[in-house]
Amino acid sequence: LSGSRQTMDRSSSSSASTTGMQQQISDVNNELILQYGGMALGALVILKIISSALNFLSILVLPLLYFYAAANCPSNESFEAKRELKRVMRGAHLPEEHQPKGFFEQGLNRLAASVTAELATSLGYEIRINDYFGAAKVA
Repeated sequence: LSGSRQTMDRSSSSSASTTGMQQQISDVNNELILQYGGMALGALVILKIISSALNFLSILVLPLLYFYAAANCPSNESFEAKRELKRVMRGAHLPEEHQPKGFFEQGLNRLAASVTAELATSLGYEIRINDYFGAAKVA
């Protein structure tokens, strides 16, 4: 009987020391959890401040952007559909590596652009220009 009592005493003392260690570990874990939670909360506050600042700046910048676009938008009379079609068909807006090379290829592009532009405009196609609040126009 005394042997079993000694075993119980040992097991209860080892379980008491294990409980104390778990309590200590859980205190350290709680401290880390609170620290990480505080950092996450701080990050959210910083993101909210940045978001509010960008929102405020966009309220200031959008009217300025509109006035700039309205002041620099060309008139409807300055757009000639035939000339613009020829320019695009000749490859004037292509990057250097895609532009026609050589006299023969450039000549064929000019001929194809002229024929296409004449056929497109001779059939009575009408160009309609949509004006968007004076800031942008789409043909």
